[in-house]
Amino acid sequence: MAPSWAVVATVDEPAALVAAFAAHHLAIGAAEVHLFLDRPDPQASAALAGLAGCYVTVCDDAYWQASRRKTRPLIHTTRQSFNANVALGRTRADWLLHCDCDEFVRDGAAVAAELAKAPPQAVYLRLLMAERVRLAGETGDIFTGVFRHALPEFSSTGPMVYGLMADFFKEGLTGHKAGKALVRVGVGAEMSIHAPKGRPVHRVIQSTRLLHFDGLTRLHYMIKLLRRAHEPVTKASARHGKPRTAQFQALREAMADPALRAHFLNELTQLQPDQANQLHALCALDLTPFDRAAALSLLRGVDLSEAGFDAALRLRYADFLAEYAPDLA
Repeated sequence: MAPSWAVVATVDEPAALVAAFAAHHLAIGAAEVHLFLDRPDPQASAALAGLAGCYVTVCDDAYWQASRRKTRPLIHTTRQSFNANVALGRTRADWLLHCDCDEFVRDGAAVAAELAKAPPQAVYLRLLMAERVRLAGETGDIFTGVFRHALPEFSSTGPMVYGLMADFFKEGLTGHKAGKALVRVGVGAEMSIHAPKGRPVHRVIQSTRLLHFDGLTRLHYMIKLLRRAHEPVTKASARHGKPRTAQFQALREAMADPALRAHFLNELTQLQPDQANQLHALCALDLTPFDRAAALSLLRGVDLSEAGFDAALRLRYADFLAEYAPDLA
């Protein structure tokens, strides 16, 4: 029998994205999807109701009080890792992928094939990232776009493609390039964000990628960066690498100038034709669109439009936007 795989994520996003995430992975072959709602969300709970194989845990005060943590961890990555290990103890699947709600496995069949080839001693396999980026002038829904890969020899190729903006990229990506781990269940591994603790020897999956939608819309990207720019400074603040820190500091400074802000966002989230051609020549651009059909086959009435998603964001972050970005509220 082929090995089974499951997905776990701690989520705090509009219900449409949460539902699409769960439905997509179930439709492409995941045996289970374990979602931990980082705060009570009746809309998300309702959107997920009836999805066979989707297990929802609401991380309210009662959840944390009943856990061995007793109180809710301040840092969200700590909450994510804790919840992933809860799912690791619950799942009946053979392997568990820990990722974020804006990360989607491209090809479930390819994942299953790689797991079937994994040697018995393999503790985990790593999925590499492909980051969604829009072509200049491209319009569509929250999943529209193409996918760039990390750039080889970034010290030389980065400035060639991105010019003076290269310092805002981590080897060609606005987000992370570390990838995410599929961990074998029942071998004593402890889940973390990108890999199990101790980072055992592993193999990298080459046949498919994890698609990272680093900001489903421009507003989503801005909120993501601004929240990081205004979060309290803690020991965990160093988790932001230099390029990401440069992004949110620059956006914070640009908020008073809408034209500068728009230019900055365009440089990070769009590709001009010459940039797309350069990336393609470097084998770092995948033009294959994201297939929404798998998720939509399990969903009814979920709005994947940019306007609908932004409306949900404005409700969700009304107080934050009123304080830090009133022109976007």
